[in-house]
Amino acid sequence: MSDVFRFAVIGDCHFVSPKYHAEEDRDDAYRRYAWMMENVWPRLMAEIAAEKPAFLVQLGDFVEGSRDPLLQSAELREALGLLREGCGCPVWFVKGNHDREPALREVVMPELRDRLLALAGGKGRPLTTFHYAFDHGDTRFIIVDDVNLRPGSQQAAWLEAELKWAQERAARTFLFSHAPLFTVGRPFWGLKPMLDVTLPLLDRCRVDAFFCGHSHNHAATLHRNVRNPLLQLETTILGYPQAPLVPLHEVRPSAVSRHSYDYLWGFVEDCAPSWYLITVDGSRVRAEWRLLGRDASGVLEWSEAGRVVCAKRPEFPPRVGLGAEELRNVREARVFMAGYKCFDPEKRVLLNGVPIGVTPPLTCFDCHTAVAVPPEKLSALTLENEIVIENPHGEKFLLGSFYIEARLGDGRLARSTVSQEVYATCSDWDGWSSPILRHVAPGKPIRVEGLVF
Repeated sequence: MSDVFRFAVIGDCHFVSPKYHAEEDRDDAYRRYAWMMENVWPRLMAEIAAEKPAFLVQLGDFVEGSRDPLLQSAELREALGLLREGCGCPVWFVKGNHDREPALREVVMPELRDRLLALAGGKGRPLTTFHYAFDHGDTRFIIVDDVNLRPGSQQAAWLEAELKWAQERAARTFLFSHAPLFTVGRPFWGLKPMLDVTLPLLDRCRVDAFFCGHSHNHAATLHRNVRNPLLQLETTILGYPQAPLVPLHEVRPSAVSRHSYDYLWGFVEDCAPSWYLITVDGSRVRAEWRLLGRDASGVLEWSEAGRVVCAKRPEFPPRVGLGAEELRNVREARVFMAGYKCFDPEKRVLLNGVPIGVTPPLTCFDCHTAVAVPPEKLSALTLENEIVIENPHGEKFLLGSFYIEARLGDGRLARSTVSQEVYATCSDWDGWSSPILRHVAPGKPIRVEGLVF
C-alpha cells in the first residue's frame, strides 16, 4: 500500500425523500434538507469523486430519519446507494442521533462487518457495536459511538486500549465522532460523558485530528487544555451555496474558554456546504476544507500531532456596522437568540425598554430564530442596545447568542456584536462548568446589555 493516500470526510447529510416522510411531517427542517438533497448533494458528491479518495467517512445523521419505523431501513438503504454511487469509494459510518439503530444494524452493519473482517484477513470477532477501528497503511482510524461512550463503560476501556496501542506504535491516529468534544459554536450541544472519558486520555495519547458534526457549524479549532493539543474539525454538507458566509464568532459565544484554544476559522450553519480532503504523505498531513464549488478555502498542515500550521485561512467577510446617520436609514431589524427548553409563549422581548414581541420556541440552540422588530418600533434601535426577556411563569430554560441584524435602505445588512454569555434559569447545564454560563432566578427577567453596532 502506498505511503500516500487521501480520504474524504463529510458531516451531517440528513437525507430526506418524500416517499419516507408523510405530508404532515414535512416541517421547515424537512424542506431545507429536501432543497439541499436536490441542489447540494449531487454537486458535492461529484467534487469528492473527482478527487478519487481511498475512502470516505460520514460523521453521522446520514438520514433525517423517517418517523415510520417500517420505512427507516428503506430510507437508509436508498441513501447509502446514492452516496456510494456518488462518491465512488468505500464509506465508513459514524452513528448519529438521527440514525435509527435498528436500520443501521440491518443496512450498514453487515457492510462494515465484512469490510473489517477482510482488512483483518478474516480474523477477529465480527463487528457487533458502532464503535470500531481500522488501519489504512500505518494510520489508525478510530470511530466512537458517542451516546454510549461513558465513564466505566466497555467502550471507554476499548477507546483507552485503542489510543494506547496507536501511541505505542507511533501511528498516525484520526478520531471520529458525531458530537463534538468541545462545543465551540453551539454551547452544550455535545455529550458531557464522552468529554469526561476522552479528556484524560488526551493527556496521555496524541491524536492527529478529531472530526465531528452534529452542530451543523463549520469550525477548525486547536485545543490546548490537554497535554497533547487536539485539532477539532467540525463540518457538514448542509447549507445554501449562494448564502454569504457568516463568521461563527460574530453570532455565537464560545462555551469553551477563549484562552484554551486557537480559533483557526468558523462559520455558522446553513451558509457553507463543505467537506474535508485529508492527504497523508508519510510524515506529513494536509487537511483541506473544501467549500462547494471552490478550491481549498482553508488548509492545515502538520508533521507532528498538535503542531498545526494554518497554511491558508478562509477569508472572513467584513463586518458592517452602523453610524448615527445610518441608524436613521434602517428599514427592518430582527433580534436573534438561541436556546434550549424555551416554550412559554408569554415571555415578552423588550428592545431598549420597548416591547417588540415574545420569544419563539427555542429547543436546539440553532441559528434560525429571531423576533422581528415591528416597523413602528424601529426608532427604539440605538447604536448600543439592551435586550430584556421577561419570564413571568418562571420557566426553566437556557438562552443566549443575542444579536441584532438591521437592514438598511440600500440593502446592506448590519450586525451588532453578539452577547458573550448564556443565561440559565435552572441547573441543567452546570455540569459543563462553562465560563459563559450565568444563572438567573426563575421568574426574574434576563437582561442583555452592550449589543453594539
